[in-house]
Amino acid sequence: HKSVVSMRRMQEIQPQVKAIQDRYANLKVTDPARQKMNSEMMNLYREKGINPAGGCIPMLVMMPVLIAFYALLGQAIELRGADFGWWIKDLSQPDPYFVIPILVGITMFWQTWLSPTTTDPAQRDMMLVMPIMFSFIFLTTAAGTALYWLISNIWGIGQQYFTNWLIGPPVIHA
Repeated sequence: HKSVVSMRRMQEIQPQVKAIQDRYANLKVTDPARQKMNSEMMNLYREKGINPAGGCIPMLVMMPVLIAFYALLGQAIELRGADFGWWIKDLSQPDPYFVIPILVGITMFWQTWLSPTTTDPAQRDMMLVMPIMFSFIFLTTAAGTALYWLISNIWGIGQQYFTNWLIGPPVIHA
């Protein structure tokens, strides 16, 4: 929720950020006067109560959990061959029918579609390629890890709908 709210607030001040960047567009990155642009942007963030890293930090917390879960499924002898249910007979082996990796891709596309959009076209395109990449990665990964990611996506979709309901639709600037 905090990540989405932070992204939404960043989206609302995007015209002001763009105006500051346009004022300093003719300066090189190494120009000392460019420091003034950075200080203006930080002042804008402070004035609006926005943390520029607020959208990234919650996502970074999930990565060690995913890595530990992946290691657990690969090494826990108790889980090897343990029947999970339906078509998945072993959580430490890849999904034999590729159902979960396909569902991961679909839910990631859905979640990307729901998330606040960025104005950078390269970043937007990358966000649309990520579900395809993750689907291919999960084709050979333990079904338990893919299942964890799928449940996380479903939870995130529900959370996104709730957050959109709670904070309202995004402000669209002309």
